[in-house]
Amino acid sequence: MNRKFKQIDAIVRGLNQATDAHFKWLVKILRFVASRDADLPDITCDNAHNFCEFGAWLNAQLAEEGGDRNYLLDIHKKHVMVHQACRELIILLDKDAERSIHFDRFETALLAFTDSLARYKVHLLQLRTSYDALTGQPLRRILDESFDSMNDQYSETGLFLMLLDVDHFKKINDTYGHLAGDCVLRSLAINLEDNIRREESVYRYGGEEFIVLLHAESGRAATVAAERIRCAIAAAEILAAEQRIRITFTAGLTRVHRGEPLREVLERADMALYKGKNAGRNCTMLISRRLDCLNVSA
Repeated sequence: MNRKFKQIDAIVRGLNQATDAHFKWLVKILRFVASRDADLPDITCDNAHNFCEFGAWLNAQLAEEGGDRNYLLDIHKKHVMVHQACRELIILLDKDAERSIHFDRFETALLAFTDSLARYKVHLLQLRTSYDALTGQPLRRILDESFDSMNDQYSETGLFLMLLDVDHFKKINDTYGHLAGDCVLRSLAINLEDNIRREESVYRYGGEEFIVLLHAESGRAATVAAERIRCAIAAAEILAAEQRIRITFTAGLTRVHRGEPLREVLERADMALYKGKNAGRNCTMLISRRLDCLNVSA
């Protein structure tokens, strides 16, 4: 299953646990106010936000290089404000100074903190729905949102899009059942991930179609990579419905040119895929921007 898909689930679980811990921290404040039997660093010290359980989780997340950093930085800012407002309020409880403004400040900080958490949770849940529940692979929406930035970053060094379609997938469903077909798609997704480099990407395009973005300096290097993947999939056995099933796929491969919209790249790859099916399937067709096609599996 896609690493990012599992990572989102792990972040949501960790966030929920850390949030629960912060509600318990509020109870700890009440106990501290009532007893004052010992100084608690997550309440009384200047950098109390680093001592609570939520702070430990948040610091660990900030240490990772992820695309959610802006959300996490906003949560961190609001988290610090909560602890600062709490500390000021605790200090003033022992004095005769006006306290209402500090109660209001603590309330405002706490509400801003929970609002920041809510926005991050909505972001994570929206992100999770952008991944296919069956295979764990990102869906077309993720590709649409990230394609332009990937084009800018990698098109000069070589970026290729491979659109692949499982050969005779309907026959698999008709012969072994749809559950077996689902198993085939899950196994294919795992095998695709296992046969690409870490910086490359796999997407569930729809049905039995997948997209792979390959990094290659030339058409020759891209075809070598595409053929390596095709042959690896063809050689793998998939255990489904107590049957050992082998599958093949047909692929259309094309280079992504700088500034080129995704729609044009997909149209070209789809044209090559169609030609590959007409050529007998189980092959990779390389297509140029001038629409010249070459069967690199022949």
